[in-house]
Amino acid sequence: MTLTQMRYFYAVCQWQNITKAAEHLHVSQPTVSVAMQAMETETGLNLFHREGRKLLLTHDGSKLLGKISHILDQVEQLEAEISDLSHNRNHIRMALPLQIGTRFLPRILGEFRAAHPEIVLEIIETGGISALHMVEDEKLDLAMTNYETGFSNNLVYRKLFSCECCFVTYPAHPLAKRQSVSVAELAEEPLALLDSSFFVYRLVHSAYAALSCKPQVIHYSPYLHTIKNLVKSEICSTFLAAPAVLPDDGLVAIPLAEPLRLNSGLVTKKGRQVYDDEKKLMQFLRRITEEELAGTQR
Repeated sequence: MTLTQMRYFYAVCQWQNITKAAEHLHVSQPTVSVAMQAMETETGLNLFHREGRKLLLTHDGSKLLGKISHILDQVEQLEAEISDLSHNRNHIRMALPLQIGTRFLPRILGEFRAAHPEIVLEIIETGGISALHMVEDEKLDLAMTNYETGFSNNLVYRKLFSCECCFVTYPAHPLAKRQSVSVAELAEEPLALLDSSFFVYRLVHSAYAALSCKPQVIHYSPYLHTIKNLVKSEICSTFLAAPAVLPDDGLVAIPLAEPLRLNSGLVTKKGRQVYDDEKKLMQFLRRITEEELAGTQR
């Protein structure tokens, strides 16, 4: 059984149709049909049965698919490792949580892509905690995210900046004109919070726990725009990292009397090689961070 046959078989299983599989593979339909017939002859197995226009796997076909899927995954990993021997990784998988992404994503997708069209960026928008788990599991190459240095010993943290976690509310809120506010004053405040995949969740819950109380959360969401829209509706407030609140949001970010701070930076897996293309991206992120910080200090 050849690797090409395995790939054809996998595509037929995915599409449940030889014509569609052939279109996906950019080969002719007879080529795929002959390959499937050859596989059945070579293995002595009946791999498919037809149901209308669909080709469905038999019991033996399902067992073979599991084994072939594993082999193809291994081959894909080997091909990626061979490609990386040149110290370039043209496909970079990076996490960029929404609280940071609101400021940096436009420049990454604009300036960096224009400067390096040869590099394919796959950007995952997720919470900082989820991002670090994915980097640790090598599902992502790096993350630009909020973090806690003690989160995992398997990660390398490169700090870019630290920021405050602010109380964020609507302009008509009674506290909106305050220069600062304490967590104790917010004990009964209805809140919408980013969910447990974000470090803000842990930070806020710890601050309330220190006062022997719990935040009055009416809704958790993984989506920053959902949280902001709920606050704009004037039914609740929230806590967000300061960079997440933009001038166009029409919201008020109030510092806390006893500041809650978040580290933000670049995180990679310890012991994993950082390739040249990834270094280019990391250097770019350092530069635009410095420019953004300089802009806020003017």
